[in-house]
Amino acid sequence: SITSPSDGSIVLRNTQVTIQANAQDNVKVAKVEFYVNNSLKCLVISSPYSCSWKVPGKRGATYTITVKAYDTSSNQSSATIKVTSQ
Repeated sequence: SITSPSDGSIVLRNTQVTIQANAQDNVKVAKVEFYVNNSLKCLVISSPYSCSWKVPGKRGATYTITVKAYDTSSNQSSATIKVTSQ
């Protein structure tokens, strides 16, 4: 799950936003990938799962943030939210 920012929230233009995720597996989480508008921004292999993203300068743009978690068997789960720049 994506724990920050929250779905539907406003993010400030030209600032760094920390995207935080919670990922769990019964054995081990191998990696967590962070995407903004289908573009890979970060790949994290250990907890805490977070990624710093610089919000572009366009006002009123909607961004889709997707986090994909993989376990050691390559099983995958994902979560998606949308945020809007101000």
